[in-house]
Amino acid sequence: MKSTKMRIFFKIILICAVICSTLYLSACSGKKVTDDKKPTEAPTSAPATPTPEADDEIDDEDVDDDEDDTEGTDNFEGYVGLVEIDPGSGIELPLLVYDGLSYCVYGDHAEVIFTWFSDDSLEDYVIRDSVEYEGKTYPVTAVAEDALNTFSYALSITIPDTVTSIGDSAFEFCDSLESIVIPSSVTSIGDAAFSECAALKEITIPDSVTSLGKGVFFNCAALTTAVLSSNLTSVPEETFSGCELLTSVTLPEGIQTIGRESFWYCEALETIELPETLAIIDDGAFYNCLNLKELKLPKSLLMLSATAFDCCDSLEKVYCPSSIVSNFKETFDAYDFEVEEY
Repeated sequence: MKSTKMRIFFKIILICAVICSTLYLSACSGKKVTDDKKPTEAPTSAPATPTPEADDEIDDEDVDDDEDDTEGTDNFEGYVGLVEIDPGSGIELPLLVYDGLSYCVYGDHAEVIFTWFSDDSLEDYVIRDSVEYEGKTYPVTAVAEDALNTFSYALSITIPDTVTSIGDSAFEFCDSLESIVIPSSVTSIGDAAFSECAALKEITIPDSVTSLGKGVFFNCAALTTAVLSSNLTSVPEETFSGCELLTSVTLPEGIQTIGRESFWYCEALETIELPETLAIIDDGAFYNCLNLKELKLPKSLLMLSATAFDCCDSLEKVYCPSSIVSNFKETFDAYDFEVEEY
C-alpha cells in the first residue's frame, strides 16, 4: 500500500497554522479594551510617570501574566477552538485536544481526526469515549482517516465501544504498536487501517465487522495470529500481504473470495483451512508462501487463478474434490505438487 505521509504533512501544516493563529489572536485580545469598557471621554490629565519600583512591579506582573497565558498550552493540550477541517470549505468545526489526540465535533458526534504529538514516556493510549463542548457531551464514534498514522510511540491503544468505524490508514505506520482490541461496536474498517504496524503480533476482527478494506494488515511483519469476522464474505486483496510470520489464520464459513495477493509472502504459513463457502481464489493469493505444505480445496470452488500458488516451493499436495478437479486441470498441470482427489 502506498504511504499517506504527504497528505498528513499538509494536514499538519494547515491545522497547526489555524490553531497557532487562533491562540495568538486570543492572547492579543486579552490586552484589548472591550466595547463596554471603552472610555467615553478623553483623560483630563496625563498618566503619572511610573517610578523605577513601579516599573519593576509592572514587569513582574507582566511576566506572571505571560506565564499564566502559556500554562497548559504545551502540545496544544486542552485546546478548544474552531478549525476549518476541509480546506476551502469555509466551515469551521469545534476541535478539542486531549492526551495528544485531537477530536472534532460533527453535529451529534465526535471523531478522532489527528495526533499532535507522540509522547515517548506514554506507551498506552486510550481514546476517549466522549468529549464535552459548550455543555454538551458528544460520543466518539469514529477513528478517522489517517487519524493516528505514524503514532510511533504507542505500544497499545484502547478503542472505546462507542466507535463504529475505523477509517483508511487510521493506524498505519504505528510501528511500535503491539496490541489493540477492536471492540464489537465496530462495523467497518477502511483500507490499510493497520498497514505497516510492524510490531503488531495478533489481531481479532469481531463479528460485528461487515466491511473490511484492502490491505488492512499489509506488511505487519510481526503478526502471527489473525481471526476474521464471521460476517465477512471476502478476504480483500492484500489483506495479509507481507505478514511473513503469520502462522495461524481463521477463515470463517461465509467467506466466498480470497482476493488478489491476500497472503502474498506469508512465508511462515504452513497450513490454512479453507471454508466450504469459498468460490474464488484470485491472482497470487498465496504467492511465495514458502512453507505452505498442503491445501484442501472445497467443493464450492468455482475459480482458481493460474498464479494462486506461484513460488510456493514447499507445496507438495493439494486435495481437490473429484467433482471439480477437471475444471482446474490446466492450472494444476503448471505446478509440481500432487493433486489428490477426494
